Amino acid sequence: MRKTLFRAGLIGIMLVIGLAIIGCGGGGSSPSTVVKRLYTAIEKGDTKAYNELMTPEAASMMIMFGEKAKGQVEKTGKIVKTEEEIDGDTATVKVTFEDGNTEDFELVKKDGKWKVNFDK
Repeated sequence: MRKTLFRAGLIGIMLVIGLAIIGCGGGGSSPSTVVKRLYTAIEKGDTKAYNELMTPEAASMMIMFGEKAKGQVEKTGKIVKTEEEIDGDTATVKVTFEDGNTEDFELVKKDGKWKVNFDK
């Protein structure tokens, strides 16, 4: 009886840990998910998230133009649709916003994680 309860408890703990890892992105994210997370980070002005979601070059540019980017986010509205194309370690995510505008985000895979990359 004690062994059965112990096993059930152990299985429950493993399940909770597994769900937490997946929920925190430990299971890997799609390019579309990364773009959506970046959009949220821009809304909040979360520079820490820029560094996690973008290549170093893109993150430094985003930090420099953070307020302008935040204004653009407010102007375009929420993301209503994403379409992604993956080609090996690169991807393009086409985003459609509430205001009807679309924008393409280029991503690269670095160390197993998708990162938004731009050089403009």
